[in-house]
Amino acid sequence: EMKHRVFEALLDVIRLEESAPEETGLKWDDPEVIDTFLYQAERGGVAPWCYHQLSRNADFAARHPALITRLKQRFLATLVDSQQKLALYKQVEVLLTAHDIEVALLKGMALAFTVYPDEALRPMGDVDLLIPADKVFAARDTLLANGAESAFIPISHWHEKHNAHVRAMRWLPYKSLIELHSKLYATGSRFLPHAVSWEELVVSRTTTRGTFSVLKPPHLVYHLATHLFHDHLMGGIRLGWLLDIALVFEASDDAVRLLQESMAVNPRANKELLQAIGWSARLMSRRVAAQLMPHLTESEPFPPYTNFVQSEKVKSRHRGVVIRNFLFTPGLMAKLSGFWHHMFPSFEYMQHYYDVKSRLQLIPGYFKRLMLRKG
Repeated sequence: EMKHRVFEALLDVIRLEESAPEETGLKWDDPEVIDTFLYQAERGGVAPWCYHQLSRNADFAARHPALITRLKQRFLATLVDSQQKLALYKQVEVLLTAHDIEVALLKGMALAFTVYPDEALRPMGDVDLLIPADKVFAARDTLLANGAESAFIPISHWHEKHNAHVRAMRWLPYKSLIELHSKLYATGSRFLPHAVSWEELVVSRTTTRGTFSVLKPPHLVYHLATHLFHDHLMGGIRLGWLLDIALVFEASDDAVRLLQESMAVNPRANKELLQAIGWSARLMSRRVAAQLMPHLTESEPFPPYTNFVQSEKVKSRHRGVVIRNFLFTPGLMAKLSGFWHHMFPSFEYMQHYYDVKSRLQLIPGYFKRLMLRKG
């Protein structure tokens, strides 16, 4: 019961309205309450945002220094991590731009540097970058030729081409993975919108932290909302993803128009899009939520607390998504080619994962792989 009460308090704290944490009835100086709140905030990717919200309440912050101090530690740690990722991004951008390859920020980096009021408020994982589809392999090869290393080896060129992004890379001394995306979803995904030109997809944003190319707001909302729903289907959601969507709508001059433009990106996914935005409305200001609610349809209730603190059956569900994407890859020849390469991976893959020394060892290597059911 206490964990559920803490979760409800967490939702109230991160909302884009003034919160009243003292009215929740929680004992905010209780070490167990503090630990539970921090655990849930960390899992949800909103611990720095909680610091931002609660530290502005001077009376609450003065009465509960233990909680504020621990939240501030997460804020400062996120700031350091964000600055390191920004340095890595700038190095990548300079290199690729010198080779006439356009780059745009995706996911956490785009949000941290162009949507949130401070980059320390939005934790991020990998450095996700969008590259024009016809240049993504040139971008990959340029990075590899200039010091980056493959963090993973794809099964084949076919897989690398049809996945949303090419192989993840690491560029020392930076620890973060670099993922170059040629599209928002894998080729066979029902969430993949129709291709549009780079100019239709990307816009330049200037903030106090620099100028960045990012997705235009309708495509940004579409990507955030469908990504949220996709992970909901796989058994887990980050609370911060709801906050991401809420902040994008909050910054819009016309929330209803933004919703309508987002629905035009890929109409076949509008059911999932509206569902995810409906959940996010719980964190929006009353003003924006009131504008959107007449246009939203929620066929599923707000996800249960457990979906935000633990993931269930993610591996098996992810395998199902991969198989479905493969089956729905357009074109019979493309499917057959994908099946062939999945059964008989590239020499590079077999070298890396099965210690195949020469091409003469490929056949016994394939047999070993099939027997071990790996890859």
